[in-house]
Amino acid sequence: ISEANGQITKLVKNYRSHSALLALPSKLFYHKELEVCADPSAVTSLLHWGKLPRKGFPLIFHGIRGNETREGHSPSWFNPTEAVQVMQYCCHLAKNENAAVSVTDIGVITPYRKQ
Repeated sequence: ISEANGQITKLVKNYRSHSALLALPSKLFYHKELEVCADPSAVTSLLHWGKLPRKGFPLIFHGIRGNETREGHSPSWFNPTEAVQVMQYCCHLAKNENAAVSVTDIGVITPYRKQ
């Protein structure tokens, strides 16, 4: 939802995600109004990627045990073990024999407590 000049605009067209990833947020936050507008060949290209725990469902939840740390007096925390795992997934995607992903097309989203 975007607010400009006192007007509220709800953005409902999604051009990036597979429909399976949009179903829950559409139901919970958009009154089932989210529209899947992504290129089907792009969002289905990795549905059979060997690293997916469930073929056909393009999402990985990967819990990591590691230690959160920070540099000096920085307020930002990071988990080196988690960072290494993310790097490994990115390398697997970039080197995928069946459908390599360009490194410029890889984005990483990580949750953190104050988000």
